Amino acid sequence: MIATARYEVDCHSLRVPAVGLVFGGIALAHLPSSVGIPCPLRVLTGVPCPFCGLTTSVRALGGGHLSAAVRAAPLGLVVFAAAIVALLGLMPERVRLPIPLLAAAVMAEWVFELIRFHVL
Repeated sequence: MIATARYEVDCHSLRVPAVGLVFGGIALAHLPSSVGIPCPLRVLTGVPCPFCGLTTSVRALGGGHLSAAVRAAPLGLVVFAAAIVALLGLMPERVRLPIPLLAAAVMAEWVFELIRFHVL
């Protein structure tokens, strides 16, 4: 039953956040300093969360630095690409994503970040 569980996403509601992500990434790429939100888990424990590096990745993509984006967080590429697709109106109205796939993607990103920050 869990293997077939799906998370339904209303893609129409993603357009406004997609605008913020894409244009925020482009704006951040052109700011002189490294602006970002510190990760509470990393600040308190020294352990990065699965989403550490996403701001850095999106900022790198906004500046056209693909390799820097991949080094920061590969999941950032997927999020940025999904935001572009949403902005262009190419996403279907609703998407049903398999929960095991989402969990595997988050876990893979977390392992990447744990290795990147030398925790593993």
